Amino acid sequence: MSELFLDQEKPLSTCKNRDCKNCSVSPIMNCHFNIKQLIKFIIMVLPPALISGYAIFVYNPIFIIPWILMFISFFGFIEIRVMCSHCPHYAEPGLKTLKCWANYGSPKIWKYRPGPMSLTEKIVFFTGFTFIFGYPVPFYILKATVLSYIFLGLYAVSFVIAARLLKKYYCSRCMNFTCPLNSIDNEKRKLFFESNPVVGEAWNNK
Repeated sequence: MSELFLDQEKPLSTCKNRDCKNCSVSPIMNCHFNIKQLIKFIIMVLPPALISGYAIFVYNPIFIIPWILMFISFFGFIEIRVMCSHCPHYAEPGLKTLKCWANYGSPKIWKYRPGPMSLTEKIVFFTGFTFIFGYPVPFYILKATVLSYIFLGLYAVSFVIAARLLKKYYCSRCMNFTCPLNSIDNEKRKLFFESNPVVGEAWNNK
């Protein structure tokens, strides 16, 4: 499965180091990704997706089509432009698709833009998230049955659990500092900037 992801022993193209041995960044941050991280991510986000998808389908199967289209367009293209294109991982040359745990396989059709997201990009990011994850809620309410309200509760709980798990195990080690959900502190960011001066310069100039 190693060929599905970046070489674990090869520094990122933004990194000035010749190899990853004795790296001060790798113990505290994920510069590379693997199949286990991808599987764990899918397991975390699958419950709320299945619960909400089921609620929409039960209300009326036709309404699940625009939801799926929104999912694909946002996470496969729009989010890639406003958020992922700022990630150092996105800068890897010779790759036509992303090889990270969150958006694996998404096309790299935008140029790499180091540095933080703009205000407009943040608005687009949060609007997309709110619309996609808020879309199923009216269907629970419109169904207006005890079972639909139970599923609404399960959706809320599973969503919160997924968010907390992602925050703890992924966002706390992610090198995409521009993501609003990133929780890497400033000291760790400085270490990354020292090894990735192009990224550091872009952030310092903002």
